[in-house]
Amino acid sequence: MRQFIPAFFLILALFAVPAMAQAEQYTCPMHPHYVADRPGTCPICGMDLVELASEQESEDDGAAMESMDNSDKGGMERTTVTIDPETIQNTGIRTEEAQMASFGTLVRSYGDVTENVRLQFDISARVEGWVEDLKVQAMGDEVKKGDLLFNLYSPALISAQQDLISAIATGYKGRIDSAAKRLVSLGMQKRAIEEVKSRRKAFQSVPYYAESDGLVSAMNVRDGTYAKPGMNLMTLQNYDTVWVDVSVAEQDIPYITKETKAMVSLPALGVKEKEAAIDYIYPTIDRATRTGRIRLVLDNADGKLKPGAYADVELETGVDRRLSIPGDAILKSKDGDFVVVAMDQGRFQPRKILAGLKYKGRTEVLDGLAEKDKVVVSGQFLIDSESALRESFRKMQRMQMPLALLDMTDDQLAMIDHLIDAAIYIQKELTTGRTPNPNMIMPAITLGDHLMPVFRGTKLQFVLEDAEMALKAAQDNVTDKEWQTSLNDLVTALKPWLLEGKPQHYKSKGLQFYMAHGLDTYWLQLGDAMENPYGEGHPMKIDWPDKVEAEAPEITEMPAGGAHANH
Repeated sequence: MRQFIPAFFLILALFAVPAMAQAEQYTCPMHPHYVADRPGTCPICGMDLVELASEQESEDDGAAMESMDNSDKGGMERTTVTIDPETIQNTGIRTEEAQMASFGTLVRSYGDVTENVRLQFDISARVEGWVEDLKVQAMGDEVKKGDLLFNLYSPALISAQQDLISAIATGYKGRIDSAAKRLVSLGMQKRAIEEVKSRRKAFQSVPYYAESDGLVSAMNVRDGTYAKPGMNLMTLQNYDTVWVDVSVAEQDIPYITKETKAMVSLPALGVKEKEAAIDYIYPTIDRATRTGRIRLVLDNADGKLKPGAYADVELETGVDRRLSIPGDAILKSKDGDFVVVAMDQGRFQPRKILAGLKYKGRTEVLDGLAEKDKVVVSGQFLIDSESALRESFRKMQRMQMPLALLDMTDDQLAMIDHLIDAAIYIQKELTTGRTPNPNMIMPAITLGDHLMPVFRGTKLQFVLEDAEMALKAAQDNVTDKEWQTSLNDLVTALKPWLLEGKPQHYKSKGLQFYMAHGLDTYWLQLGDAMENPYGEGHPMKIDWPDKVEAEAPEITEMPAGGAHANH
């Protein structure tokens, strides 16, 4: 029967409390969590133990501590630990400097692409007449600024043109301007008026030109159509820019201004993270949905953005320069947040910090660090009494409870089953000759937000993380080969849960587990008829185990003189 070291004892060994630091201690280069008070061999791997050197804080550390307020000093001061270089290399310790970064609070929302009505041009009749020589024939016809659209035969316009020509003959400027204004009021375009002035001859059919580039979005006339005053003849729409109408939660609206940075993605159109400007913040709140609305202006020079398309929107509020570190570097405990600061000559010091905003994997540090301080972001020795980094748990799997013993509700099991559903969906689409739709697997990607807080620090944590990684990578897939790779990555990630967690649950659901022998790839399917999504490799059915490991680890008392791990 395996026996395990309590996490509390490991912390004592790793952080070297002063009482233990004074005595000689020995550790295993391959298993630094094993600490003994006398020379010997490691009971885990048989390697000779090496002396673990510890020292109190250096004079430099003491000077830094003296600069802190006395009320804070007691809570932040800890013993500096020196670790052998070989151990540092074996444990894969990685550090990163605390650095300034510009970010704020991230608000996520959604929106719809709409036409920019400021780029819409309506042509209406102001006099009676007949449409002649129509140049555009249907909605969707493209026109350029200055293109002739149609001619309008109107006796009223002919009479008004004659008045202008008569006024020009008199040379009286006031009369000329008055006649020209009358033509404008009757709907004649300025370009056509200037042509009448220059040639001093009236148009029998007055030309109408496009006043901007665009597409014909509305068409209400044909050759010979009789136009009445007030009738909309056609509408031109320019799509060089479009609007995105965004819904924002009521509590987030006060933090959004016209200077707020906005990033828009349109997953269905393959458009990622285009920067947009806030054009208008609506002054009302929808009583039914409790959301406000904002309007973004988005450049669309390439014409990819289509009105009616769905958009994911990220709004960054309160942007400022902040001292930040990777979120993975922070250890949580009942006493607050800690990081391990890497000093010179292989020395490491746990230090309490005050964390602030979180943004895209980085966390603001309000107190406890200075710019360019090096913090450890990866290393199996970074363990706290309540949480640990992922690398530590991977190296110490004997401390993890078997998957079969995890206490899980029906709702949590149903959420995990969504990952299984995603694998079945990809397999089914590939075997029927269709390309999987990335949108169909998106709901499974967000499961970690609900499950990770519950199962962090267990083997299931890494199953969920690896499955989520496979699904996120699949969002950019285009070819069948990429989808086959994603399917194998997803099922490989789920394999420990399938075989060691709840195999009988999936057996009862009729789930089949296969491996393509020779390719070493896996898939899941429903139904007895084998359907290989890889198209090659010898299919081998994997039987569901009748029994799974269901023995909880035992916690032993720490022997006198130090913490030991025995087998």
